[in-house]
Amino acid sequence: MSWNSAHGAAMIAAAQAHEAFGCVVTGYIDVFGALHQAGVEVMGQELGGLLGLYVASADGGPAALVNTGLEEVSMRHTAAHELGHHRLGHGTSVDHQEQSSGRWGEGWLQHEKEAEAFASWFLMPRPAARTALAHCGLTRPPESPLEVYRMARWLGTPYATTVRHLVRLKMIDRSTEAVWIKHFPSTFKTELAHGLPLGPRAHVHVLTAAAHDATLHVAAGDCLLLDIPDTRYETLPAGVSPAPPDTAGQMPLADPPGAPEGDRTVWVSEDLATDTTVTATAGSTETFRVRLRCTPRRKGSDHFWG
Repeated sequence: MSWNSAHGAAMIAAAQAHEAFGCVVTGYIDVFGALHQAGVEVMGQELGGLLGLYVASADGGPAALVNTGLEEVSMRHTAAHELGHHRLGHGTSVDHQEQSSGRWGEGWLQHEKEAEAFASWFLMPRPAARTALAHCGLTRPPESPLEVYRMARWLGTPYATTVRHLVRLKMIDRSTEAVWIKHFPSTFKTELAHGLPLGPRAHVHVLTAAAHDATLHVAAGDCLLLDIPDTRYETLPAGVSPAPPDTAGQMPLADPPGAPEGDRTVWVSEDLATDTTVTATAGSTETFRVRLRCTPRRKGSDHFWG
């Protein structure tokens, strides 16, 4: 089976899954909640070179095992891949690192192509991609890989997977994909943060006026850059701090060139509540707010919903 055929089948299956699980397709897709509704038992543990495992009903499932050694966006993609195996009626399957989103090839088995395509269509339906663009303050398809990175933060998807799926959504062409896929997210983090300290798994979220009243999914260590002229964060809730995290002794430059002003840069800490609202003001007038939803620590058979 070709990738085109796999995507054709997966696009339909993903749309059917969205409807079956009542997913709101205009934003961030709750893949762990969908697995729960599908009756798939989900567990997590560090798996080394394995991404995940799907156990079919014939072998005692349905169940899925996810590698908690991955960062959240990669776990979400793996979970969607396992959901694809389930929805498409596949048998038990073990998914290896060689099948990661940056290593697509024609040597994949049919069921793996279908599950991989399903993961992209499930997490990134066209309406969700359009919403992500809008939250970035963009009114047209991305024109740089940095804009794709910013989109992926709203979608909760890996950068490479997002680049590849934008071709399917006809937002970029294959020649652009071939160039952008070579970039690494760490480069974008460094560029956006201008030398401010970041942990190895932390992400940088740029908040524009277009994201007012939106919900942003974050994790401890993430950096929130306010990009609204003449606007500053006001009193910060518990779990959001103007002080950068201790990243293994890393010391930032005293005044990193081009770094955002201190009252427009905050970090998420381990103390963030599940749902928190952060507001910003211009003078004494509130002009912006965003809801922060904290990613739970994935472990065992708990903390896989939301």
